[in-house]
Amino acid sequence: MASIFRPLRSAAFVSLAALGFLAPASARQWNPDSRGASLDYTQILHSKGGGEAVIVWWVVPETFAGDANSQIIRDVLARYVVIGIAHGRPVAGGGMAFDNIADLKIADQTARSLSPLAANTTPPEVTQAISALQALGRQSLGPLGTGLRWFVFDGSTIHACTPGKMSVPYDGETYTYDTPIPGCPK
Repeated sequence: MASIFRPLRSAAFVSLAALGFLAPASARQWNPDSRGASLDYTQILHSKGGGEAVIVWWVVPETFAGDANSQIIRDVLARYVVIGIAHGRPVAGGGMAFDNIADLKIADQTARSLSPLAANTTPPEVTQAISALQALGRQSLGPLGTGLRWFVFDGSTIHACTPGKMSVPYDGETYTYDTPIPGCPK
């Protein structure tokens, strides 16, 4: 079982580490490969001023290598929409405090609102993947990783590589993704 999640941990570490380097003046990638293009597109950093920031990350199968070791996580991410979100504010001493985001809704291309799966209905392989992402985030990114809250939605109407749209309303904003995302096979 541990070997199944080794590729997930590696890919998640790279992805989460990339989040740690994002800043309002971040540079764009030059000629990224398909995995880099999908990772870049699915991570949204909204600098709200005064040090406040919102990070929204749609974890898609296209950010993982197409090898046999990554196939399990790619299959899970093809069936479910996994969103990580953090809302941080600066605190005295230079740290960040993160909002406890209790609920999140997303909408598909028909504007149908989807609620996250309840913990007791989330399949075990999805729960294990989220646990690995949370643990990795805490270990590699400290406060940012601790601040990420993960939500899982039924993915039957939202797919990264088919035409459509997904929106994530949060804190007075609506963050959007147009699909197919960059990095999808042509």
